[in-house]
Amino acid sequence: MTDGYLAFLLARDGEADLLRHTLSRREAFFDRLVREPVRSRWAVDRETFLRNLARRRPEPGLDDRMLWLLATAKANQAERFGVGLSELYGKVNPDDPILVRIVLQEHYHTRILADALAIFGLPVHARPPALAARVIVKLLVGTPERWNRPLAGCAEMAGCVLFRALRDRGVELFADEPEVAARIRLLYDEILGDEIGHVGYLAAVLGPAGRAVMRGLYRALGLRLAGQLPELVALFGR
Repeated sequence: MTDGYLAFLLARDGEADLLRHTLSRREAFFDRLVREPVRSRWAVDRETFLRNLARRRPEPGLDDRMLWLLATAKANQAERFGVGLSELYGKVNPDDPILVRIVLQEHYHTRILADALAIFGLPVHARPPALAARVIVKLLVGTPERWNRPLAGCAEMAGCVLFRALRDRGVELFADEPEVAARIRLLYDEILGDEIGHVGYLAAVLGPAGRAVMRGLYRALGLRLAGQLPELVALFGR
């Protein structure tokens, strides 16, 4: 399966440059976004967004659009934190073509979510994730890969649910602007394609016993991981 997944990644992403953090076909994707910009007509309250972006919990009374924007801005905090630590501690093997591409995909997720916010003229500021997420990320980075794969798979499964939920809610919230809704779908679909691939890859290398552990961890931790993003809880009401 890993050979097939690598072939898929090569076809999807093109050539990888770990030093420059680029994938050739992803760069072409972003070039297209630049050529075809989309901007919302909605007059977003920038001050409210920035004020809540700096908070661990959103202020009460925010509407669903603002909560969605905040959740989008914070959705990739744990991934970004994990990738940064992995690179800092030399955990990214440049001779592993699959790992290199997975790491680079995570870098692109940050850019993709920044582009989602740029539709509304909003910036993204890098911030560390919540404490529990930092603990999990440090555990993943600090332990041998063969031990942490079930937990990594659990986190990727949670990511699939998170990004799909944000995609669908974003399309719904901005349905009155079809071009905006379509761009939100396009951007989130790009992330989801990666996340689903990560889950499939980890499931394949884990084998039956490891997959059972991965699913068990997801049942035990999935909702708790989502709960680390209070904006998401407020947006979906649970």
